[in-house]
Amino acid sequence: MNIENLLKYQKLDEELFKVEQKLVNSPYRKKANELASIAKKAQAKSTELENEAEKLISDIADLKEKFKINKTKADEMLESNLEGMDSEDIEKLNGLKGKIVSNLNILEKMLQKSAENINHILSEFNKTKKLYDEARSQFAVCKQKIDEETKTLEPEKEKFRKELLVLEKDVEPELMAEYKKKRNDNIFPVIVPLEGNNFCGRCRMELPKVAISRIKEKGVITCEHCKRFIYQK
Repeated sequence: MNIENLLKYQKLDEELFKVEQKLVNSPYRKKANELASIAKKAQAKSTELENEAEKLISDIADLKEKFKINKTKADEMLESNLEGMDSEDIEKLNGLKGKIVSNLNILEKMLQKSAENINHILSEFNKTKKLYDEARSQFAVCKQKIDEETKTLEPEKEKFRKELLVLEKDVEPELMAEYKKKRNDNIFPVIVPLEGNNFCGRCRMELPKVAISRIKEKGVITCEHCKRFIYQK
């Protein structure tokens, strides 16, 4: 197996990798990711607040209906004719009036509390919406900067890609396919030398003796730990 051609390929690929990393490590990209996370959380919070508001509105409608029923009963009792009632009936009526008045007081307090909760939700919703709008606005600025950086570096990337296409013709197809697969998995460098007599040249993990013997037979093996190709100089 001709490892030299793959090493030559990787040397040029490293230049492409450096350009790619400029984009990956761009402060605008990092900021954009942060803003996207903020916007996503704000959107989830808005949905949560909307659901809470819908439930409160439903509860308020129910409380208003109960208040109306109790108020009607109270009004009817106030108009009751006490003539002809004995003391026991009057006492029962007064007791019922007391319960209804108590219910009305409780319902009124519950309505006031619900109204306060609605106002709180509206306040939180407005804050969340403002946060979302600001994050989206800043994200758009970062996205524009990222696009500008990408456009600036694209000619350089394309140049390396074309040169790599020429070099890959000299590498065994099966080996090249495995190389590209690892590269797409963000493993770089893909191929590293054996360090000492039995250590991976990247992760420094010790390799078993059987793996060392396979390097001599096949020319290259895959590290069990970092998944890179290992060759012997």
